[in-house]
Amino acid sequence: MFAILPIDFEKRRQAVAEKVAEKGFDAYIGTRMAALHYLGGAFMPWRGMVVVTAKGDCKFIYWIGDTERIKAEGKSMDVATYFLADMFDVLKSYLDELGISKGTIGMDIVHEGNNALLAPGMLTAGEYLQMRATFPEATIKNGTDCLDEVMLIKDEAEIERLREAALVGDYGWQCGYDAVQVGVTENYLAGVMEAAIRRKGSMWSWSSTGGSEVGSGERTAYFFDVTRQATERKIGANEFIILDVHPMIDLYLGDVSVPVFFGKPNDAQKKLIECWEEAVNTVFNALKPGASISEVALLGMSVYNRYGLAEYAVPSFGHGLGVCARTEPNITPMGNGILSEGMVIAMGAHLYQPGVGGMMLEYPVLIGKNGPEKLGNLDLKVHIKDI
Repeated sequence: MFAILPIDFEKRRQAVAEKVAEKGFDAYIGTRMAALHYLGGAFMPWRGMVVVTAKGDCKFIYWIGDTERIKAEGKSMDVATYFLADMFDVLKSYLDELGISKGTIGMDIVHEGNNALLAPGMLTAGEYLQMRATFPEATIKNGTDCLDEVMLIKDEAEIERLREAALVGDYGWQCGYDAVQVGVTENYLAGVMEAAIRRKGSMWSWSSTGGSEVGSGERTAYFFDVTRQATERKIGANEFIILDVHPMIDLYLGDVSVPVFFGKPNDAQKKLIECWEEAVNTVFNALKPGASISEVALLGMSVYNRYGLAEYAVPSFGHGLGVCARTEPNITPMGNGILSEGMVIAMGAHLYQPGVGGMMLEYPVLIGKNGPEKLGNLDLKVHIKDI
């Protein structure tokens, strides 16, 4: 394991408590995996919640079947347990004890304007109904910003972990690239990459498909399609390959995908590659503190427009990255705000032309004081491999 700077979890908890008070809440109840990981310091895949009050109290409520492990592996966690259907009963006892059962409570209800990229652990409809039934006199509001605003700017310890996750992703991607040959399956390449990142310390593959993703040939070029679970399709000659690796290092996520072309591209494929690489370079160079998020995305789209390929481009150029990948900033033409020093994104670029091929970039980038900094070492280009 690499040497790591310690994280001050108490400082984090107090920072969230200050946000809770600032927003006029009595408590924030985080159910997202991001909240549990960011404030607890242990891997917590089961249903649970963390309660942070405006006065600085912090308590976790977690399933009894995994509680002893997280108490041993977490960071000074005050944990209450529930068995099966009694999580909200345990919560009521705690809020009654604090005298805030009738107060204003922020919860992980919604990220406004984004239904597709649902953060793992958002409150379910059933849980919301349970919450209303258990706390009929409480005022329940969306409280995602209590956590998101604290997580947005990364400190030195976080950047160190994200850099290591990027390097582990690089290693997994390189092992996949080296294993590319005619006749091997997408599943085989995914297995090579999974084994590689485990060797380097990855504890979990966090993607929605549950692992490393591989797409080849026509499977790289589905219109607007950013998801490719590996299949038994065999790799052929003269085709694009997408290798997408998702390591987790000490709860921090890597997201590494740069395109491969196996063989010799034809003229239409060469044009697609040229356009994609110019869009990547344009967006990367624009990732500077003070830059408008929407204007950065529009710069990328202007390249696609100039090549006459905008209809095949996904108008998204990255998302936030930390203990969660479903968070701000989202680099789209509809994105709000400006980039700030210390933000980390998985920079993206997606161009998928049916019948020709497709390319996807996902790569960890730090918004540094003087501009963008890759957290890994791979070149952000199409990697052409001879047969």
